[in-house]
Amino acid sequence: MFRLELKCQNLTVREYRLQDGDIRFIGRAPDNHIVIDDPGVSRNHCFIIQMDNELLLGDRGSKHMTLVNGMQVICAKLYHGDTIRIGVHHTLKVSVMAKDGSGTVSAIYDQQKKLMTTT
Repeated sequence: MFRLELKCQNLTVREYRLQDGDIRFIGRAPDNHIVIDDPGVSRNHCFIIQMDNELLLGDRGSKHMTLVNGMQVICAKLYHGDTIRIGVHHTLKVSVMAKDGSGTVSAIYDQQKKLMTTT
């Protein structure tokens, strides 16, 4: 499972969790899953989808760029710790989460599957 933290100027505004097959459309338009009311965000900016154990990002032809770790992307595979910049003030922070046998989230892993922190 993946977790996205929407941050505005380093303050967490909201948290989203994605499971296999989930897709989240991001933009300024109200019909997006993640709506960011910021003139630096395009109406239909980008999307994030989880497929199997991968998290993928795609730019939707936004007028304003989508940056992953400071680099402009059209599409990208996301890893634990990646920062997605959308607009001037907003970022999404990516975390990879693991479930134990009972289904509770027990730890966050990095991209090499090494235990980083216990939740």
